[in-house]
Amino acid sequence: MTELVHIAVPVDRVREVYELLAREPAGSADAHHDSEDGYPAGWSKALIDRMFVESSRAMRGILTAIARKSPGWVTTDEIAEASGLTTRQVVASLGPFKKRVRGRYGMKHWPFASREFGDVGILKYSMSPITADRILELNLQFDQHEEGGR
Repeated sequence: MTELVHIAVPVDRVREVYELLAREPAGSADAHHDSEDGYPAGWSKALIDRMFVESSRAMRGILTAIARKSPGWVTTDEIAEASGLTTRQVVASLGPFKKRVRGRYGMKHWPFASREFGDVGILKYSMSPITADRILELNLQFDQHEEGGR
């Protein structure tokens, strides 16, 4: 059972405390391990394909931006620049994407990792090499399909 501690908090800062407690514990946010086939635990090639195909153009751009930098880590600002979106659009896309991952695909984690770096609260994202390769392959197929349709 979790032990509770009572802490006095100024009234005008209570909301900040609740927001902090609503976040995933540091170090655990989407910190999951890859399965034997190299995809994030629970994810498969077929599910990655489905997720990418069912994503909006903006979300496909975000996934592709993360894939291009992987296995390195990329910030939200870097994703925005690489995908032609604003930082606000990237953040606004990740919320619904997280809900879709949980609701539609039954997964607890994104098909990529996210971590908070440093005390400044900068979030960075990365993919396993096999997931990144598959995302880049799917993106190329989408690009070729769009070019063929013009």
